[in-house]
Amino acid sequence: MVELSAEEVQHVEEPSAEEKLSSFFIAPGWDFPLALRGVEELIGDLVERVKASADAGGPIYPLLMTGAQGVGKSRLLAALAVELKRAGFSVWYDLDIPRGRYDYIILDDLGALVTSWEWQTKLGRLLKKVEILIRNIGRWGYAVAAPRAMDVLKNFRDLAKHLWLVSRIELKYEYGAKTDCDVVAVYANRIGEETLDVDLRWPPRGTMYCIKWSEFRWYEDPEWRAEYERVQAKRETLVQRWLEELDAQLRGDVPEGGAEAFVRRACQFAVEELGTAVDGVKALRALLENPQAAGVAFIKPRISRLEEHRRALEKALEKLEALHGEDAAAARAALKRLLEEDRAAAVVFAKSRLLPGAPREFLGAQVSIYTNPYTKQREHGYAVPLAQLVELFIGE
Repeated sequence: MVELSAEEVQHVEEPSAEEKLSSFFIAPGWDFPLALRGVEELIGDLVERVKASADAGGPIYPLLMTGAQGVGKSRLLAALAVELKRAGFSVWYDLDIPRGRYDYIILDDLGALVTSWEWQTKLGRLLKKVEILIRNIGRWGYAVAAPRAMDVLKNFRDLAKHLWLVSRIELKYEYGAKTDCDVVAVYANRIGEETLDVDLRWPPRGTMYCIKWSEFRWYEDPEWRAEYERVQAKRETLVQRWLEELDAQLRGDVPEGGAEAFVRRACQFAVEELGTAVDGVKALRALLENPQAAGVAFIKPRISRLEEHRRALEKALEKLEALHGEDAAAARAALKRLLEEDRAAAVVFAKSRLLPGAPREFLGAQVSIYTNPYTKQREHGYAVPLAQLVELFIGE
């Protein structure tokens, strides 16, 4: 065994941080060439590839767009949506899947998509519908913008093309590469092992595009502006709703399951639908006349409970008879039609405008699964007597 002297021991040093990183990162040792293709060429190339796929019997052209938060995925996807429409394709651009058929589907934010599609089973487990979602749209073209690719790679690895966005700051501090581009977009023809390891090597294989946001011509395009702002507003609303739910959970209360919170949201719903100030009766009318937008369906209760629910609704109608005005008359007419059809119960769907959360219980009803008559999909909801809802709005 070789022993080191005291002097030799003093010269044994720990490897530096740069030396440790060098075993994982391959330094490029070069700057970017000046002849990178621009953002207009990038969008144009993507449109042409979709056209070629459609001409070959598609349109199936899955595109996985990845990159850090704030790198500009939404701006590019909105531009792609607008240009595909102008090329003659029917395009769905949103946060969630459509209910109809389209030539091309662009899903803007995978994080929002996954969270909005979570649902709670009776065992209390949170399940994600991403795999079901991808299978549902597997025969269409689609693009997904995602902070992380691994959540969806396994679903369409064999077909998908990869567009990887890297910001100037990320290039400088993580890869030691300098560029005048705000973002460098790397297009890979297919997702393979070299794509999965792209974070460990630079430059990766694939066509590179230089994105300079100061030269992004779609900023002045009103159609792009409308599409981009619509989806961004939807995301902000969704995030705000999650924050309110989280804040309620941290405080230990569950306002989404309470009657007062339900009536307050119903009044806000009526204000948004009617554009005017409302009271309880006007909010009830708005709910009865716009149940789909509110996230409510009127159903026939079980035979064993039908007479009980009918009698309760008849008593609620008697109270409503004592109220005057156009709104009260319209609400009475709508309720009488429902009574004639034996639809004396209401299903309030979870994660709807009137019930943004998914509590285990709402107005005394346990969460269960019902077929939504508007979307034909099975969703979580709460079946309550219609009379009980009426009482909430008209009081004693």
